Amino acid sequence: MDVIEPTAGQITLSLYEYVNPDALEEIIEASASKQSDVAVRFTVEDYLVTVRSDNTVLIYEPLKA
Repeated sequence: MDVIEPTAGQITLSLYEYVNPDALEEIIEASASKQSDVAVRFTVEDYLVTVRSDNTVLIYEPLKA
């Protein structure tokens, strides 16, 4: 997994404050054992986070109103 440092002015967040990382990992591992793709989506302080079974983590900025 590639990790990108936040740009100036961005904050860092701890995933475990918003979702149980062990449960998330179990979901991803279970999908791999069944050879099916899965994507788990949740929000963290208005950011949409998508974790896919192909080890991709996507973070989308909030939409401007």
